[in-house]
Amino acid sequence: MKEKKTDRMNVRVSQKELAEIKKKANKLNMPVSTYFRAAALNQRIVIKTDKEMVLKIRDIGDNINRIAHQLNMHSDDLTIADAYSQMEKYKQTLQCILDDIAKK
Repeated sequence: MKEKKTDRMNVRVSQKELAEIKKKANKLNMPVSTYFRAAALNQRIVIKTDKEMVLKIRDIGDNINRIAHQLNMHSDDLTIADAYSQMEKYKQTLQCILDDIAKK
């Protein structure tokens, strides 16, 4: 059973500190008070993730592993150039995913 929160606490922070606290709470999609309590009490902060993004990132990792495996088997110049090109595409895709996460 959750403990009812009845007591208030006033804390003075600078405008810069407040902006940073709000930014961090927002990034984690948490109310400021929840974030503040978790941080002050050294509690583990759990980030809720988008399952679709996690799957995309896992697929990128799998593909990178396949490329590395192929490079280890056939390391000629053409294969390395192809692998580099594919890695650049994965890098761009991963950056798009990270940008989406940052927007949330």
